[in-house]
Amino acid sequence: MFGFGKAKALVGLDIGSSAVKAVELKAAGKGFKVAAFGTESVPPDSIVDGAIIDGAAVTEAIRKLFTNKAFQTKDVAASLSGNAVIVKKINLPVMTEAELGESIYWEAEQYIPFDIQDVNLDYQILDPGTGPDSKGAMDVLLVAAKKEKVADYTGVITQAGRTPVVVDVDAFALQNAYEANYGLEPEMVVVLLNAGASAININILTGDQSTFTRDVSIGGNAYTEAVQKELNLPFDSAEQLKRGQSVEGVTFEDVQPVLRFMHALQEHFGTAVEMFDPFKKVAFDPQRLGITDAESVSPAAVVAVGLALRRAGDR
Repeated sequence: MFGFGKAKALVGLDIGSSAVKAVELKAAGKGFKVAAFGTESVPPDSIVDGAIIDGAAVTEAIRKLFTNKAFQTKDVAASLSGNAVIVKKINLPVMTEAELGESIYWEAEQYIPFDIQDVNLDYQILDPGTGPDSKGAMDVLLVAAKKEKVADYTGVITQAGRTPVVVDVDAFALQNAYEANYGLEPEMVVVLLNAGASAININILTGDQSTFTRDVSIGGNAYTEAVQKELNLPFDSAEQLKRGQSVEGVTFEDVQPVLRFMHALQEHFGTAVEMFDPFKKVAFDPQRLGITDAESVSPAAVVAVGLALRRAGDR
């Protein structure tokens, strides 16, 4: 949502609590192809609840990631999530874009639970309110992020020798990746879930509009801990099992009763649930990129792909 430069290709950098992931895309016909891909582990507790605790460790992980010479640009799009980011759809009297730009900070003060001077603010008009059923009101998507958190993320990127150009929101990066790979159908309701190590990003779409976003502070680590407790294993062994690797005489099939995330969603909501493939339409050649475990890295690349689709200054 927050852009700082000219419109050109960017590297999508997903700074997560367990790993940093980066994707660079190039135009290929009417679509895109992956020109570079990389992932690097982040030491435990370097990032907690979306807050960077050990900036030096995160900087070093990003620096290692970009030793991959396949990355051609130094300009980066990153994203935020968690309680330092507020996303809210607000209803305002119809006005021009110029008028909205002049009044948005005053309007935002009513909805943002932080001092307005302490946040970076952006917005997008969802419905200009000029239709026959508008009743003189317009819908605006308001996004605010604490300046301190933006500075923490842009700081580690800069210290790693890269240039932060766009700071987005995880939930919107999900939406970008979904649109590029699956398209958007009018009135169709789709729920996007990005389950990270310590949080789940949720974005509910109706057609091409986001109608609800939320970050829930539970993620893959909770499942690892459940496996660890159920089978009395060390955390590292439980993490390997969760990722499909057999350890200490225990197979992945043995932990299936514990790892029922998708099945539980299907049963609870009575609807189809499928794994998000960020390379469904984005061309991806793992062998050429030196990737041997494409099946495991693909789901973790969703946010990075969505960010790589961004351009500075767009909305």
